[in-house]
Amino acid sequence: MGKAMRFILHLPSLILLLLLLPGCGESDTAVFLPNASTGIPVAAEFAAYYEAHGGARVFGQPITAAFRPQPDAPLVQYFQTMRLDYDGQVRPYPLGVWAFPGMAQLEPAPVSENGRVRIVPGSPYPIQDEFLVFYETYNGAQLLGKPLSPQVNEGGLRVQYFENARLEWRPELPQAQRVQVSILAQNHFDAEMAFTYRREVARPISSAGITAVQVTAAVRYPVLYTGEKQVLSAMAQTGDGRPVSDIRLTATLLFDDEQIDLEMGITDDSGRAQLALDLGAIPPGKEVQVRVTAVRSDGQEVGRHTLVFRTWW
Repeated sequence: MGKAMRFILHLPSLILLLLLLPGCGESDTAVFLPNASTGIPVAAEFAAYYEAHGGARVFGQPITAAFRPQPDAPLVQYFQTMRLDYDGQVRPYPLGVWAFPGMAQLEPAPVSENGRVRIVPGSPYPIQDEFLVFYETYNGAQLLGKPLSPQVNEGGLRVQYFENARLEWRPELPQAQRVQVSILAQNHFDAEMAFTYRREVARPISSAGITAVQVTAAVRYPVLYTGEKQVLSAMAQTGDGRPVSDIRLTATLLFDDEQIDLEMGITDDSGRAQLALDLGAIPPGKEVQVRVTAVRSDGQEVGRHTLVFRTWW
């Protein structure tokens, strides 16, 4: 199928989205991503920056349309890993600063003795190994900012914090994907901005007549330590990002050959439901798969999301 035909097929969805999201009026040309799972376009103000700095490999998919948190605030768009702001030019939001727990809470990770090391002005912490390759490939000085830490161990994961993001080392992935950007933007949006966005931009719709929803879910702690309470949050949305209310969400916890079925409740006007998990029956050190299912009032399943976390106490 040619590019012109693909654009024509997407045009009705684009027009509908712009009508439904009046806060996005600044964008004259939104850019749809091939095979985007969220169905939300990259706003015109951010499209060139997004593509120039790695696209979906670095940012993931858009999780919001472009919007203004307050009338006089910069235009904002959240992606899975990063947030971009626009006030005449595009700037990454300092999500790394927001998430950084401080060096006292982190254990430095051993690094290779050989290979290139780079120190950037304004930070005492080195960038090296595959993190340095990623930093230089995607213009890290502008995109990621200065390092806030060396490579450290956090919850069994090797990471490095930068002003605008956190990098993860994932040796189980193929060579070209072993450096990943953490989903700090999703976490920040859920914690700080979801209510504002749903109230000001994406008007909720009822589940009546809905045949499919996009379910997203997250746990508070990917690795759970002694004394921490695990909380599961989930959201039901339409393909164009509108929250769906009155959807019943259920959660199934799977570990070893065991299964625990839980009720999360009915989604509210923000399309969300939340549940504190009782993990007393799950042994320490287990990888737990969580399957969140969205069900209409008539019992029909209309969406599903799966994630994992590990008990580690």
